[in-house]
Amino acid sequence: KWLSAEQKLEIRLKYRLAIELSRRLGIPHAVDHIVPLQGEEVCGLHVPWNLQVIPMIENRSKGNKHGV
Repeated sequence: KWLSAEQKLEIRLKYRLAIELSRRLGIPHAVDHIVPLQGEEVCGLHVPWNLQVIPMIENRSKGNKHGV
């Protein structure tokens, strides 16, 4: 509830980008949390600045480790 309408739109656009990249490149993409939502030492948030679009295979190989 504390995100602005613009920030919520930014999140939706990341998901749309993942879908579009998957379609255009033929490689599944996913929206990844840079800092995991449930990490061992730190927990991230579902906010635009903690999200990145990466290939699905890379996302799965990360497990629950911090991303780039």
